[in-house]
Amino acid sequence: MSRADRHPHIDKPSEQQLSELLANKSPVLRQVYLDAHRLILDASPDVTYSTDCVDGTTSYGARQYGYDGWGAIALSAYGKWVSVFFMRGVELEAGEDLPEGTGRHMRHIKLRSPEELEEHRAVLRRLIESAWTLNMKHDPAGN
Repeated sequence: MSRADRHPHIDKPSEQQLSELLANKSPVLRQVYLDAHRLILDASPDVTYSTDCVDGTTSYGARQYGYDGWGAIALSAYGKWVSVFFMRGVELEAGEDLPEGTGRHMRHIKLRSPEELEEHRAVLRRLIESAWTLNMKHDPAGN
């Protein structure tokens, strides 16, 4: 069984489909996830995206980790927060303590409430726009 068979994806899922994939998360985290998803789409309207039907992770720019490339951003819900991952996060300038992480390439921002998302909205938007621009420089096809 291939990796794609074990983790089927939905390309450009609706918000209803995303809500259904996140049914096991709290209503607050579902709201944070959907709000972050809207922000990502608003900041990069032409981005391609796909959601893993098993874990609910949405990848923007390409399916991540060996499917179709690295992409630019990923959104994933956990038990107590939603993480916005920047695949080339070390190359982005945040100007604050955001995003966090110590990996070689990736950085992330944890969001625990709609209020926290609103508090960081301007920084998130700037990072999303920068991540998309950076991704296009590395892969003009947007893959």
